[in-house]
This record gives sequence, structure tokens and C-alpha cells, in this order.
Amino acid sequence: MTASTLFARLRGRPLAAWIESGRDNMTLTRLLAAVAVLFGHSYALAGLGMAEHDPVRRLLGQTYSHFIGVMMFFTISGLLITLAWQRRPQLAYFLRSRALRILPALLACVAVCALLLGAVFTSLPIADYFSAPATWRYITGNASLIDLQWRLPGVFAANPTTDYVNGSLWTLPVEAGLYLAVAVVGAAGLLTRRTWLATAAVVLLAGGWLYRPLTGPEPVGIETALIAFFAFGALCCINRHWLPLSGALLLAIIAAAWIAYGTPLYQPLLALAIAYGTLWLVYVPRLPQWRLGDLSYGTYLWGFPVQQVLIATTDLREPLLIFAACLLPTLALAGLSWHAIERTALRLKQPARNAAA
Repeated sequence: MTASTLFARLRGRPLAAWIESGRDNMTLTRLLAAVAVLFGHSYALAGLGMAEHDPVRRLLGQTYSHFIGVMMFFTISGLLITLAWQRRPQLAYFLRSRALRILPALLACVAVCALLLGAVFTSLPIADYFSAPATWRYITGNASLIDLQWRLPGVFAANPTTDYVNGSLWTLPVEAGLYLAVAVVGAAGLLTRRTWLATAAVVLLAGGWLYRPLTGPEPVGIETALIAFFAFGALCCINRHWLPLSGALLLAIIAAAWIAYGTPLYQPLLALAIAYGTLWLVYVPRLPQWRLGDLSYGTYLWGFPVQQVLIATTDLREPLLIFAACLLPTLALAGLSWHAIERTALRLKQPARNAAA
């Protein structure tokens, strides 16, 4: 094999060609990411120290299944949100679309958790539960993404993890903040001009957020890592016309990470393998098409409360059994969320035209 042939195989087709082909595995990949979160939380919620038995943690040594799931989400989000702005750079439409994608399903989830699930599982008298300010702060704080609330009074008090009704919500303010960042950069005209200018804008913006955690004494936090994954997806979108996407290049990145295991290079190479591998999974393999709706967000929202309910009402403490038991009810709730709330809300992205216009 000549050097030019090897380089051509490594390079593959540019990302833009895959995007423009009209065929992808986006819905299925997002669902797989949500299921990875569900799988990882099965270990985290099973009891003290059980998270360390997560197979991904034991294999890779640096992360957990649920963190890989959210890393995948943020990589895809960086790509799609940047692409959405470039295709329709209208601030009001962009912000309305993003709000309609996140907020209606979130409000439904936190309201049901507070008003129905909490009322059933609280250890307090029902009158005390509904008179407690924390019950109502759970709805308002979480639905607004401004003041996240983890506890409901007396709910899941006997579970191994008592501090969280829905621990998955922590990523949503980070996601919403990055949407706003794209809106600011886009409204300034930096995402629709020359590729180098858009790249510089994203690098500088992400670098400003990342600089202090990366240079401080504390290790890089997961929130900081998610900003980096979102920025990676955005940069791939901006440079999609020349950026190569191929299985051979993915294997080369994985091999480099494996060789670097135990060195300071391992963590960034592992992160690159996860982010690049996510885009490869979205576009390159010809996977079966998922036709039951986009259940990823609903699975992400409902998985944690469903697992807490199962742990509270059964003797399940084995993570794999918790995962197996929660999968179908979570997907059922996700399907209800998609068909009854999310899809309906997305139809409101484009306001009806004035009939007299």
C-alpha cells in the first residue's frame, strides 16, 4: 500500500459530504447516549462505592458510562446547534427553537415528579409535603434552569442515594448556557463569515471558559469537559468541508490513546476518541433506522426518577438488574414525552403567519 493510498483511507470523506448525504444515525446515536447514561446511573444509584464497578470505569480508568453518554450528547449538540444557526441565522427563531426543545418536556417531568411521584413516595404527611416551600421550589427552580433543586421533602429517604430525585438535570443549565453562547457569537456575525474567523471565535470563547479550571490547582471538572466537547462539535461543524471522517482515522486515535495509557496524554486522547467516535457513529456506519421518534431527551429526563422508584419499591440492588428493570418503563415514558409534548412543542418553532399578511 502506497503512502498516498494510506493517507486517502485515513482521510475518508469530509464531514460535509456525510451531512449532505441525507442519511445518518443521529436519532439512534442520541438514544444510545441516553441509554449509556441510564446504564451508568444504575451503578451510581445502587449503593455506596458501586459506581467503581461500572465496566467503562474499570476498562478505561478515567470516566463512567453516564459521563460518556453526556459527552456524546454535547458533541452532537455542538455540531447541530452551530449548524442550525448557520442554516438560519435569526436570533428570535434560534432562541425560540432552543427553548421549545428543552423547556416543555422539562417542565412536565419536574411537575410530575413533584406533584405525583413526590406525593406517593414522601415520608411526610401529605399536607406537610405540599405546604413545604421545597416542593414548589423543585418545580420553579428546575423548570427555569436557574436554581436547580435536587431534593423533594421526605422523598426516597430510604434509598442508597437520598440526595437526588433527578440527578440528570445538572447538565441542562450547561447546555442552555452554550446555546446562548452560540446565539451571541452568531448574532455578532462570527459564525457565518470566513471559516478561520468562526474557528477563532469558538476557540477564544471556549478557551475563556476553560482557562481557569485548566490552570487552577483542581482537576478539570465534568462541566468544563462538557464545554470542550460542545466546542469540538462546533469546530467540526465550522470546518466540515475539509474535516475528514473515517473509520481508519478513528482507529488511529484509539490506538494512540491506548499507547498513551498511564501518561498525561491519555485523557485528552481518550476524549478525542469519544468525541470523534460519536460523529463517526452518527454518519459513517449504515445502522438500522430508528422510526419510533426521538426518545433520547425523554430517556435522559425520566431515567433517574424511574431508577429511584424501582430501588424504593423493590429489593433490587444489583446494577445490571436495575438497568434491565428500568429500561422499558423509561423508554415508555420517553415515548409519551416525545409524542405528547416534545413533538408538539417543536411544531411551534415557526409561528403562524398573519392571515392578513
